[in-house]
Amino acid sequence: MFCPSLDFVPTGRPVGARRMGRFARLCAALVLVSAAATNAVQARPCAEVDSDARAAQATHDLTALIRFYHEAHDPVSGCDPAFLADFGRDVALAHVDAFASALAEDPDPEHHKYLLEEARSYGEPWQLLLTLAEVEYEGSNHDLAAAYYQQAIRQIETATRGVNTGSAADQNLPSPEDFEMIYGRMAESALLANTFSPPAASRGEDVGGLFTESYRGYVVQAVPVPVQFQFDSTRFTAKGAQVAQYLLEYLLGQNLPLIRLVGHTDPVGPADYNYGLSLRRAQAVADYLLQGGYAGAIEVEGHGETEPFQPVDPARFANDLDAKHQLDRRVELVRNPN
Repeated sequence: MFCPSLDFVPTGRPVGARRMGRFARLCAALVLVSAAATNAVQARPCAEVDSDARAAQATHDLTALIRFYHEAHDPVSGCDPAFLADFGRDVALAHVDAFASALAEDPDPEHHKYLLEEARSYGEPWQLLLTLAEVEYEGSNHDLAAAYYQQAIRQIETATRGVNTGSAADQNLPSPEDFEMIYGRMAESALLANTFSPPAASRGEDVGGLFTESYRGYVVQAVPVPVQFQFDSTRFTAKGAQVAQYLLEYLLGQNLPLIRLVGHTDPVGPADYNYGLSLRRAQAVADYLLQGGYAGAIEVEGHGETEPFQPVDPARFANDLDAKHQLDRRVELVRNPN
């Protein structure tokens, strides 16, 4: 439909500017109505969109898949919310596949990370979050890596509870061995990060992430809580205070009757002094928890420098003593110790 501009004068008696303005506004409104009617005619039933989307997915046509995703969101298509959520997850996973294909041509993940970041607007399946975590981990961006790992683990745990044993979805989940590696890298990033980003969870809910208890036979024996202290002190850093508060909230929600806190230090300095420092730091965390209202019993131990942190890949930190020592400085949480 054509709408004349305000300076257009049709054949015949000239039209005043005010009347022409009203006419232009009316015409523009009719154009919108006409466009809506055209879109309504062009919109297809959800089943047809789904069929084309599956074909695009099979041929790895990401551009077409995105187009069908937006078409499915037209209310006229009649796609229900559950279908749209699953569709978004598929589009997000298609971005992960595109990222993997791009890496085969150019192995620098930074050149293709935009694909993963774009994917988050469609959904956040654990595969996407884990891929983002791995990219940031390899780039030593530990603040982001720790946050992504924790989110991914929560998603993995949720997915585990929602699948049937032996199903295709069940078989696609990480094995216990893979999960142990994922957890280890997450712990490394959490200890090395400048900040602490715990996964969101309601009070009393299984918080997962760093505080995961077990996964398909793999049991987290001791949680490497990333409480940081000021140099040669039992005073928390800003991150340490944040972690201590989160630990308190976690324990208040879990109602554990007994925990053990084990302090560790790096090997710098005399061994006897490090033993005492590790014990005092573990006690500082215990005091904070008790003052905050934790009603359970707390056992406190100090191991000094005798049990250094064991990274997933020790060679990664062989020439980075600062990072290695930061991993060593930690307080471990043992839940329900024997």
